Amino acid sequence: MTSPTNHHASGTAIGRARTGLRSIAARFRFAALAASAVLTLSSCGDGNQGPTTPVVTITRIDVTAPTSTLSPPQTTQLTATPRTSTGAVASTAVAWSSSANAVATVNSSGVVTAVAAGSVTITASGGGVSGSTTLTVVAAGGVIAALNITLSDPILVIGNLGQASVSARDANNAVIAIGTRTITWTSTSPAVATVSAAGIVSAVGVGATQIRAAVVEGGNTIVGNASFSVVPDPDAKQSADVTMPGLTFSPTDVVVKVNGTVRFIFPTLDHNVIWSPRITGSPADIGILANQTVTRTFPQAGVFPYVCSLHNGMVGTIVVSP
Repeated sequence: MTSPTNHHASGTAIGRARTGLRSIAARFRFAALAASAVLTLSSCGDGNQGPTTPVVTITRIDVTAPTSTLSPPQTTQLTATPRTSTGAVASTAVAWSSSANAVATVNSSGVVTAVAAGSVTITASGGGVSGSTTLTVVAAGGVIAALNITLSDPILVIGNLGQASVSARDANNAVIAIGTRTITWTSTSPAVATVSAAGIVSAVGVGATQIRAAVVEGGNTIVGNASFSVVPDPDAKQSADVTMPGLTFSPTDVVVKVNGTVRFIFPTLDHNVIWSPRITGSPADIGILANQTVTRTFPQAGVFPYVCSLHNGMVGTIVVSP
């Protein structure tokens, strides 16, 4: 199986993991921000504060797929995630292309359709950069006997994201397509890591777990798994400040140690801090304030996303590391 080809690995597993996403809440941020590499954030409130226009430079696009093997005419949905040099999710429109339309085509939404046996590279381009992944199209037919799970990173730093993908083999160990079969993803320890229906792994605690995929074949459930670990962030600080320039939290993502504190510094424009989704260990929300500073303490390791409910798309995350 071919794992996503746009992953930037370093010499160690932890180093590789640190090139990933710093914040799980980036999934909310990606959906909320406008589709442009240059984000224009208009002001609101009393009208005394003019618009701010921070420029976001996209340095790579990660392209992922829930399976790397198809047979004609099966389809799969690819995901393109633009990122900045720090690994934070950015937003820009992407254009999709296939290296071999005779093998597989891709539409403007990233849906790939298998055409004929062979290998194909699917590329997403935008903001002056591109990313790609390779898919294999095999002959139709075959009964799944085993699943192989591949992780983009077997070890992640708490607060980061990875991608799990799955391939299938028959009783003779020949590769066959999963295609439109339903893949059910689970983590044996959700307190350490969760996994989405698309195989996106979220490192939410510290420890070890198994990432599993299951497919029903002929009334039997075929299961594959891979070992996965989450480690503390060595750069976690005892305290940090979050300011609110314009309609953003700055920095968007903060990492503190267990029992660390974060000061939320409110400007003249009204804001609030609401923990969403509220999970165990989330501190008390902060109501609408201006010209004040409020401190919150985080006694429990985890990942705590929050929003300003007054301003759509204004999100942040506190990662608490042992």
